[in-house]
Amino acid sequence: MKKLKNVIIAIAIMLVFSAFILFSMTNEASEKMQYLQHLDYNVKMNYDGSMRVTETWDIDIVNTNTLFKTFTLSKSKFGNITDVEVIDLEIGKKFENIYQEMYHVPEGQFYALNLNSRDFEIAFGVGMDEKKGNRKFQISYTVEDVVTEYKDCQEIYWQFLEEGQNAIPAKKVTGTITLPENVSNIEDLRVWGHGQLNGQIYRKSASQVEFVLNNLNPKSRLEIRVVSNDKMFYTSYNKMRNYSYLNTILNEENRWSEEANQSSKDLNTKMLIALAVYIVILGIRIMQTVKLAKKNKSESVDKNIKLKYFRDIPREATATPAEATYLYQFDKTRLDTGKVQSKAVASTILNLCYKKKISLRPEANNKVYIKIISDESGLKEDELEIYTLLEKVADDKEEFEISELNKYAKKNYSQYSVAIDKFVNSARNSLYELNLIDKKQESLYTKYGNADGKRGLLKYISMFMFIFEISAFIPVFKTKLMYVGAFDLFEGLLVISIVLLPLTLVSMHYWTLQGRMKNKIAVLTDEGKQEKAEWIGLANFMKDYSLLNEKDILSLAVWEKYLIYATAFGISDKVIEQMKAKYPEVFIKEKWDDDKMLQEYPILHFALNPVYYIDSSSNYSSLSALGKDVSRAYSTSMSEIAAHSSSSGSGGGGGFSGGGGGRWRSVAGMGGR
Repeated sequence: MKKLKNVIIAIAIMLVFSAFILFSMTNEASEKMQYLQHLDYNVKMNYDGSMRVTETWDIDIVNTNTLFKTFTLSKSKFGNITDVEVIDLEIGKKFENIYQEMYHVPEGQFYALNLNSRDFEIAFGVGMDEKKGNRKFQISYTVEDVVTEYKDCQEIYWQFLEEGQNAIPAKKVTGTITLPENVSNIEDLRVWGHGQLNGQIYRKSASQVEFVLNNLNPKSRLEIRVVSNDKMFYTSYNKMRNYSYLNTILNEENRWSEEANQSSKDLNTKMLIALAVYIVILGIRIMQTVKLAKKNKSESVDKNIKLKYFRDIPREATATPAEATYLYQFDKTRLDTGKVQSKAVASTILNLCYKKKISLRPEANNKVYIKIISDESGLKEDELEIYTLLEKVADDKEEFEISELNKYAKKNYSQYSVAIDKFVNSARNSLYELNLIDKKQESLYTKYGNADGKRGLLKYISMFMFIFEISAFIPVFKTKLMYVGAFDLFEGLLVISIVLLPLTLVSMHYWTLQGRMKNKIAVLTDEGKQEKAEWIGLANFMKDYSLLNEKDILSLAVWEKYLIYATAFGISDKVIEQMKAKYPEVFIKEKWDDDKMLQEYPILHFALNPVYYIDSSSNYSSLSALGKDVSRAYSTSMSEIAAHSSSSGSGGGGGFSGGGGGRWRSVAGMGGR
């Protein structure tokens, strides 16, 4: 019930958010808007080659004073446009002609004028400056000399809407062209339409042609061409051509039709290929899901080994502090360098001191000095990386302060970062080679670990997109989207979302199974689980030593190594407190004056010498100073890398073709202001 409630809330939020986005997208268009529910052309051809056009506008209007219709006639060389009438069909009243151009025409009035050498405009006032609603108007006009005569045919070529100029979208456009008489043979009456490819044009009879198209986008072209072998029109002299042209027309239209058909075929081919690929992907994902479901049922949850206490150091002869740090913190996913480097580097430096490769000398005021005292022989790869880094920082100096790590990291940030990455990777690779971590299982766990995020993201993206697209079909938003020419995009996105729904659902179930399966993946091998448990047990043993009833007193030599791993686990302060409780004598100053103590226990001398360890004002610890300097150096290198990265930084009927735009230009478009 709670889950259902959350889903309902999420859907409600998405609906509100979708509505807000759609409203924002169309808000500018909403200030002034016109949308034709239906635009109908009734064209009657006359024997003299003129035509009487009656346009019926069923139009939704928002905050618009004046509607207009413009014609571009300079290239077409048509005759005049005459006998213009505008009628308000709702009240059956004719508009009054004011015979003068006005930007805002008074309601109930119109003008029909040549505005310049090439444009003719009809504009009429609708008086809806601060209103919205549906209105119906009828515009009638006569165009002279429309028909062109050739030796072998007569042609009507009229552009009702010019590409790029039409500003008003239309839900539906229809038209009828009626000839003055029947043609003798209907097969000799040829018709074509140009513009949006979803249009249809056909011969209704031997004297009538009809066309229709849906969802006319703004700025789209609408062009009709009618050719007859019969000579039924008496054309004027300037519209007569003394040559044959029918074959040229047929070849021209065939070429445009073939181009449109080829585009359609290419699109269909691409869609079929995409569908085939989609089916293959869907099939693969279904098989993966079935296989994973079976595996999920057959396997049990992976369980770790638990040891409360463990006294010995695991793999004491071969283990390195970096390996111990990595395995101690490891929890099935590959650890980030930044997460482990500080403790791993500090403990490795202590181990190099223990192995007599370097010496550590603390001083008051949080200073620690390092001195290289022997070569790198006998070091494992991760230890060698830190030894080499210290050599570079020393730069032939006999002794250097540990804080110089930070100066080196600032100046050589890239080299420092690479060295630390190699150091951590060496420890990780060693654990792979020792078969303590299964590299393949680790990658699989990481992949499955991301499954919940993928499923959640896909779920909410799919829900949002589907609701967003459905919202576009709400009448008020659909009208606005049509007005800004974005409705086709939303319609296409909805189809794509529906087609992808099976893959989406299967993928979500697949990722759900992966999410369940990740807890059954054993990234650590049995040996790895055992050693991890031992390292955790050792950490617990060191932290609780003073509370345990240990019969055998551990030697200082054992605590010497313990402190190295306590630093690796980040519990050195707690371990020192255990030693203070169990071995108060090691904090007696006189005990540390002997050079023999320094030679035998360099780590204890560095960490516990009361001269350096106890500082009443700051609780200063040489171990904490070492850790802070190491951590600061890495942070400096990362900051420098970030800083430098950011600064570099169609004859007898059928569909419309895409061609046209031919010799005869007429209507430039429609709009409102």
